[in-house]
Amino acid sequence: MKATAFQEQVAPLVAELYASANTHDTDRHLALYARDPDLIFIINGEVIRGWDAYRERQREWWEDGKAVGAYEAVGQPIYEAVGEDSGLTTLFIAGRRQLPDGQTRDLQVAFTALWRKLPEGWRITYAHESSIR
Repeated sequence: MKATAFQEQVAPLVAELYASANTHDTDRHLALYARDPDLIFIINGEVIRGWDAYRERQREWWEDGKAVGAYEAVGQPIYEAVGEDSGLTTLFIAGRRQLPDGQTRDLQVAFTALWRKLPEGWRITYAHESSIR
């Protein structure tokens, strides 16, 4: 598959990643990930294995949907096809979160995801997120 075909198929899902993140809806967001115990999510050196474990962490981070903040794209996503049924996306994301004490925290992250075409559609099976300093 060419990168352009992969991009056409996955770009709406990338838009949904942002939309679901901005509503802090963990289940909506994780619908884009393979519901699999082999899912791997790495964030700043921490390895989270399995959809259930990632869901629990995401619920903590987003305070069960009560978190206040927003995320937006910085620049254009990078799309790279890897065979006929998989590909990579890299997103650069800026965000602003309100902390429980009322202060705000700005963040910038790089997020790379491996997408695989599964029977239920394109899903993330491996992702790495790290803060940009």
